[in-house]
Amino acid sequence: MWATQVPVIRFIGDRLGPITVAFIPMIASTLIFLPFLWAENKRRKVKFRWRWSELKYFMLSGLIGIFVMQYAYTLGSKLTIAANAGIITLTIPVFVAVLASFMLKEKLNIIRLISFVLAIGGVLMTSVSDISGANIFQGEYFIGNMVFLFACFCCAFYNTYCKLLVDKKFTELEILVYSSIIGSIASIPLLIWVEPFHSEEFIHSGTIAVTGILELSVFVYGVPALLFFYVLKRLDITQAILGTYLLPFFIALMGIFLLNEKISFLMIIGGAIIFISTLMVTVYENDLVVFAKKFAIKNHKT
Repeated sequence: MWATQVPVIRFIGDRLGPITVAFIPMIASTLIFLPFLWAENKRRKVKFRWRWSELKYFMLSGLIGIFVMQYAYTLGSKLTIAANAGIITLTIPVFVAVLASFMLKEKLNIIRLISFVLAIGGVLMTSVSDISGANIFQGEYFIGNMVFLFACFCCAFYNTYCKLLVDKKFTELEILVYSSIIGSIASIPLLIWVEPFHSEEFIHSGTIAVTGILELSVFVYGVPALLFFYVLKRLDITQAILGTYLLPFFIALMGIFLLNEKISFLMIIGGAIIFISTLMVTVYENDLVVFAKKFAIKNHKT
């Protein structure tokens, strides 16, 4: 479901502004799932968490993981192609592995550092359309790729931080709704003064735009997040994030068939590098750490 976000954003991007596309689905999603939280609280016989001692835990997830991430994700999706965006999502597990070293007190080893460097290198390669005389930092999609990369970093922070919230025994609906409420409140000034939202103009923007916003509200901002938080209760963050391996395939596939986009040879190479860096910190990290230690000991003896 997350894979639909980039194609849908690009599909409706010429009909609605980036602030509207980023935040109206978030506000709608909050209103849709708020009654479900009310029902859950009633069943559990608990009250809404309106006290600062409890709400403070959702400030970072709401501001960085919802507000900043969704705007950067939307803006980046409009400035690059779906294939690039799909490839760059592979950096999320790498960012998670690095952030987990600081936020979850996991050990930061040389393998995670190398994978981080490789991932960034792979992203830069996707910015170049032609290797002959190419300037990475002036590539056609460089700005969009960098904005989308920042969004992936925010996503990794959000996923890692939500693991902390899960460990504090907050429910999936609590994490989703309270974080979304914080993000929604932060977006209101932008929808009033920066890109004023008018309901009549939105309704007359067309069936495609309205349907796209509803799809983002339910099948991107809502249901997948609940499923992910459910998985977080049962797996480590680096294991739970493995599902992002499938995102590039589905995002690129929809970009090709729905948006008539093309994939260059350098995009494939860059994606392969990012994929290798992701495997290094998820599937083969322990084996590589053991190999690195043996190699270091062998060199020390000689």
